[in-house]
Amino acid sequence: MIFIYIAISKRNNTVLSIVTESLPNLKTGAIRDFENLLRDMGLYSKFEINQTDRTYKFGSNIIEFFSVQGESNRLGSRRQYLYINEADSITYDTFLALKARTDKTYLDFNPKKKFWVHTELENDDKVDFIKLTYLDNEFIPKSELESILWYKNKYEETGSKYYLNKWKVFGLGELGVVEGGIFEEDKDWSIISELPEEARYIGSSCDFGFSHVTAIVKLYRYYDKIIIDESLFKSSLTTPRIAKHIKNDSELLSTAIPCDSSRPEQVKELRSYGIPCISHKKRDVLSGIDLMHSFEILITSSSENVIDEFRNYCYATDKNGVSLGVPNKSMDKDNSIDAARYGFEYFLSNTRKNNGGFKVYSFG
Repeated sequence: MIFIYIAISKRNNTVLSIVTESLPNLKTGAIRDFENLLRDMGLYSKFEINQTDRTYKFGSNIIEFFSVQGESNRLGSRRQYLYINEADSITYDTFLALKARTDKTYLDFNPKKKFWVHTELENDDKVDFIKLTYLDNEFIPKSELESILWYKNKYEETGSKYYLNKWKVFGLGELGVVEGGIFEEDKDWSIISELPEEARYIGSSCDFGFSHVTAIVKLYRYYDKIIIDESLFKSSLTTPRIAKHIKNDSELLSTAIPCDSSRPEQVKELRSYGIPCISHKKRDVLSGIDLMHSFEILITSSSENVIDEFRNYCYATDKNGVSLGVPNKSMDKDNSIDAARYGFEYFLSNTRKNNGGFKVYSFG
């Protein structure tokens, strides 16, 4: 609503951008809510609307809507005001790119899980945090209010942590946890600011993708802990581009690189470029996860995509929300974790531990 008031004010040549992760979310969320507000305020006919460009002009002022996915060329556009809807769905790098060309930034999110707002902005004196709940929304639809209170009642009736989490997030505006999360932050893994000097390189590993992400992670031993550092996380990569990335990093070339065994032709092609890749015979996924759980894991703060996947990697559930005991592949939050799992299995399994230390196997 504040953007509408700014647009109809006496300001001139003001650009206000409203951004969310994807176009479907934009159309069914922010744009629909915005147009309903315009109608409720009797202002819909006062704006010059371009449905194709998703722009709403009032005089020389313009409110534009765009998504991060597929419209990355608009991230660097100059604007006076920015509103990011569901900020937990975009990356910190995307936020920084948007913010760099903006005078004043607003964002919202449901506190379903910890993300970059909590790690990068929460303690910044220049950032104002406002916690709003259903009690602050005098226009909340009756059905939505009933749904929120239903979580509260179900928790009081059953004592279920599932409903407690829902009530905390949607009712109280408090930080929740990813339901069915496989790796718990600050228990199974934590973030470190940078790679310590004492860390010793163990090796790297790779999970292939094309339409999906190709991920390469580096593993380091730091006393009795294992550090994961993101080396590559990108989709639409051809084999020559992957080879070029590896050749530009001497550490990657220093040991064998266990890779996704389902792509033997890609492993063969990489080897033709002199890359020390091997086709890794994977364990059962759950036994690989168990192996990872047996170590204390640290992740470098620069490994943004790895951190995001560790926070969102969870078990699949049936239609009743009951865990199936296997990772949820549909969320596509396993790229770097699969890569790390191959590395743990190849370099750190029991058969490769040596008198409390680790053997590092070189390619030959």
